Amino acid sequence: MDTELLKTFIEVSKTRHFGRAAESLYLTQSAVSSRIRLLENQLGVNLFTRHRNNIRLTQSGEQLLPYAENLISTWQQARNAVTKNNYKNNTLSIGAVALIWETKLNDWLESLYSQHKNLQIEARIASRNILVQQLHERQLDLFIATEPPKMDELSSELLGSIPLRLFTYDKKGNDKKRTLISLDWGVDSVQQEQEILSQNNGISLITSSANMAKQMLKNTGSCAFLPEYWQQQNLDLKIVPQSATIHQSIYAVWLQNSEQESLIRKLLKNPVLVVDE
Repeated sequence: MDTELLKTFIEVSKTRHFGRAAESLYLTQSAVSSRIRLLENQLGVNLFTRHRNNIRLTQSGEQLLPYAENLISTWQQARNAVTKNNYKNNTLSIGAVALIWETKLNDWLESLYSQHKNLQIEARIASRNILVQQLHERQLDLFIATEPPKMDELSSELLGSIPLRLFTYDKKGNDKKRTLISLDWGVDSVQQEQEILSQNNGISLITSSANMAKQMLKNTGSCAFLPEYWQQQNLDLKIVPQSATIHQSIYAVWLQNSEQESLIRKLLKNPVLVVDE
């Protein structure tokens, strides 16, 4: 049986809400619903009663819950036992979405190698959903994220925040009619982007790369939320007048009781960010 189905079942049983379970698991609500239906089909029973927003475990669901929790716990213990001897000192896998690597993590990685000898790091670029899944499956040691974790088994530390400003290259354009290059920094940026789109501005590009967004500003006449300090390195970047500043928080996230927790905390003593630098 797929352990991800059981994890999804356990989370829905905790939250009694498919939407909140989806947020906790970094999935879409439709993906959570599909997983529950698949699990129900495999077992041949209904696990939840659904009446609008009132979701409750059926008798079969109540019976399954302790077994599901024990199976997940046993699976994690088995993984720990198998992988424990494979860890090496000063070896760490770190994951983040592309725009976080481009903004600060590349510099942080360089500083780590200059201060720590015999360090071996595997740097991964992937989507949030994939990185969270790898973290749970102990395939990833450290996740640098733009939102705090919503699951009890994850530990986190606020590293600081990155001021974001709405930039453009085209000084002559109409600021109220600029198209938008969309970057998923987090909840606050999504809200600000929605305000821009509400002014009948379209989206010219959706990307997970801040460098690509900056490069495409020249050719599209669009605007995008980028790190404020980038203007010091790119004098052609112009702040769109009366646009808001977003202070995007950055978090280090790892699995509680991780074999690599001591190394993670050691490396995090070397600052990734200075708060609101």
